[in-house]
Amino acid sequence: MIINGYKKIKNNKYELTLNNNTSIILFEETIIKYNLLIYRNISQTELELIIKENNKLGAYYIAINYLNKKMRTEFEVKKYLKNKEYNKKIIDNTIAMLKKQGYIDDDKYIDIYINDQFSLTNNGPEKIKYNLIKLGIDKSKIHINKDFNLKIKKIIDKKVALNNKLSTKALIINISHYLIRLGYNIEIFQDYLEKINNSDDKFIKIDYKKLYNKYKNKYDQNNLNLFIKDNLYKKGYDLDLINKTIEKE
Repeated sequence: MIINGYKKIKNNKYELTLNNNTSIILFEETIIKYNLLIYRNISQTELELIIKENNKLGAYYIAINYLNKKMRTEFEVKKYLKNKEYNKKIIDNTIAMLKKQGYIDDDKYIDIYINDQFSLTNNGPEKIKYNLIKLGIDKSKIHINKDFNLKIKKIIDKKVALNNKLSTKALIINISHYLIRLGYNIEIFQDYLEKINNSDDKFIKIDYKKLYNKYKNKYDQNNLNLFIKDNLYKKGYDLDLINKTIEKE
């Protein structure tokens, strides 16, 4: 096969037309490497080698473009190239090249990710670890050496301020579930929860009067008391406090 002509296209690529009415698209590096700037004869074996080399470059440039948007793990880049339908050999070759050039560095990625999550989010250590594992990081490589105590205190203080109409018990349950979803183990925040006191004496009276006024004409006194007691208990009030409130009111 003989090269009949060149046509420059975007992204440092050229379209080469051959004398058998076919064309191939090659990177400039491939053209230079195989001395294709002259109109010479190319054997089928050499053409296959050229295409193979060009595919390697294609995978490399696609990966570089993917990495330019943000830092990625080795797992992410492999998955991306696989979705682009590159074979395992080309993917492994590309990954090796990128790691050698410093474009992929999972150890560095772990440090940056942990620092960003700690500084910019409320996520706790378990959620941070879980997210890293999802990104293909080996669990044994993840070491989170951060003091989350101040962050936990701020979260709890904010939740208390925003939920000042809940009973102490209900508020503690609410905050516990929230912190666990964020990736904190209960052992880390248990001491802070024990200090919460949300003025149950004040709020139970308000809740009692609301229930009493709403249902006083629907139940006789005995059943009304049982109904109110059940609803107050579901709101998280202590049973002794409920009984005292009903007796007093």
